[in-house]
Amino acid sequence: MNTYRKLIINAGLTTAALLALSACGGGGGSTASIDIPVQGSISGVATKGPMNNAMVTAYGIVAGQTGGPIGTTSTDAAGNFTMKIGSYSGAVMMQVSGGSYIDEATGVSMPMGIGDVMTALLPALKAGASNSGIQVTPVTAMAQSMAQNMKGGMTDANIAAANSAMGANFSVSDILHVAPMNPLLAGSGSGASQDAQNYGMTLAAMTKYAQTMGMNSSSALVTAMMNDASDGVLDGKAGGVPVQMGGMAIAAALPASAATSGMGAAMGAFMGSGQNKSGVSTSTLMGKLTGPGAQPPIIPVNPGNPTSPAPMMNGTVSGTVFDGTVSAGTMMAFAINNGAIGAQIASTAVDAQGRFTLPLGSYAGGLMLQMSGATYVDPATRTTMTMSAGDVMTAVLSNVKAGANVSAVVVTPITSMAQMRSQAMSGGMTDANITAANAAMGNYFMVGDILNTQPLNPSVVGAAASATPASQNYGMVLAAMSQSAKTLNMTNSSAFATAMMKDVADGVIDGKIAGSQISMSMGKAMGSNVMGTSPMASSAGTSSLATAMLDFMNSAANTSGLTVADMAALWQKLNIATGQT
Repeated sequence: MNTYRKLIINAGLTTAALLALSACGGGGGSTASIDIPVQGSISGVATKGPMNNAMVTAYGIVAGQTGGPIGTTSTDAAGNFTMKIGSYSGAVMMQVSGGSYIDEATGVSMPMGIGDVMTALLPALKAGASNSGIQVTPVTAMAQSMAQNMKGGMTDANIAAANSAMGANFSVSDILHVAPMNPLLAGSGSGASQDAQNYGMTLAAMTKYAQTMGMNSSSALVTAMMNDASDGVLDGKAGGVPVQMGGMAIAAALPASAATSGMGAAMGAFMGSGQNKSGVSTSTLMGKLTGPGAQPPIIPVNPGNPTSPAPMMNGTVSGTVFDGTVSAGTMMAFAINNGAIGAQIASTAVDAQGRFTLPLGSYAGGLMLQMSGATYVDPATRTTMTMSAGDVMTAVLSNVKAGANVSAVVVTPITSMAQMRSQAMSGGMTDANITAANAAMGNYFMVGDILNTQPLNPSVVGAAASATPASQNYGMVLAAMSQSAKTLNMTNSSAFATAMMKDVADGVIDGKIAGSQISMSMGKAMGSNVMGTSPMASSAGTSSLATAMLDFMNSAANTSGLTVADMAALWQKLNIATGQT
């Protein structure tokens, strides 16, 4: 409901103004009044080192969960932002993504990694109020992840408890309003409160810890720490499952001591380095983190009972990404709001086999998974490839229950096609459209359940012996897509999967989207820095895909044990298909 302020206008109005009021129904007396919309605002600073040109989005919170966006803006070079939120009242989640920051440990400018975000939770705002001095940091992000996973979700009480718990862990009285000291600035500690010093050194310690762990992006540690905080205990796990760290050449789990002695040691190393120009140290906080008996924080049910842990709702979604064996990349989970992609709920790195587990807490409703930056063994060429920046793999799930543990989900180019189809349907990704699109892709490729059937891996010798017919079909369709890319001399087979996603959006696989020919990215020719493109063939998803399947099955790359005869039914269906899904 919109909220308005009454503006009283005296008799000294100009003639033009009176005429304007009269046209709107005003006039007839010595004073007039008009209703103007209330315009609330949120301003503050995003700090992981100051965030330059990052996107800041505010989401309303409804019944403890993220709702639709209520405002968006970008940060300046110092991380400052201001946004209008109209007449919104209630709790808010701030989410910062993209942009770049100066890494405290190295002094180098780094881009925010794909899938990495910082968040903050603001308890109930009043309509029309100006809310200033808000800090969005890795610490507020950890608190947001905690609150999201508490029973009831992001209620005002849970927000207060989580913000307080994270503040207590790092000795900062108010993580939302205390401005962290920037230790890269000479003399910044002079005049800074102890809270500000502790806050700034905590953020610097995170970057130093990331450097110590060999991460090429310290924003990936923020994501790992958010996942660690999701169950209320900082122990390197999320709901009992080891947290995977991104930003590394080889997937690895977050150490159990990362938020305690690991952070304490990193803080000491940073304070003694040339990067610390603040002129201060925070030995008390460092001792608290590294000292004997240092314990991870527990979220209290209420401030008066600090030893009683808050009830958690450790909902999760877990599974495997497959397009050939996937060994690296970032998996993200997004809420679906009114059929559209909403706020990012969680993010994690996949392990060396493409497996992932994402904390969902109390989230309920439709869910979209998105994989970026995957490194995979291409089935047709047997070479290791990395997805191009614009390529993703997705999957969409309907009606996830609050606190549920959804397991064995498979994310592939075919689930990606289903997600794109549901998004393009009238009403977007509603539960009904999600169900219909997943079923349509399963029927088209003779797989059935595309979300829970594990594709056969044709690179594994004898894999056919233990695979169901649905699994066999699934694996061979993905191999055929890879073979199609090889035949077309694409440098990256993920580009063919992206083209197939576009092709199915209008419900007909015919090389077009809404009547326009799809242009495929062919990659860079040898010795050239120019990306080549080519129109997608109208038969790419029908008879040409069937031909590619035969070519793959007759090649040395097929070591599964499947023969052409085994795949006759699927080959024939694709060979005569019209592309109608």
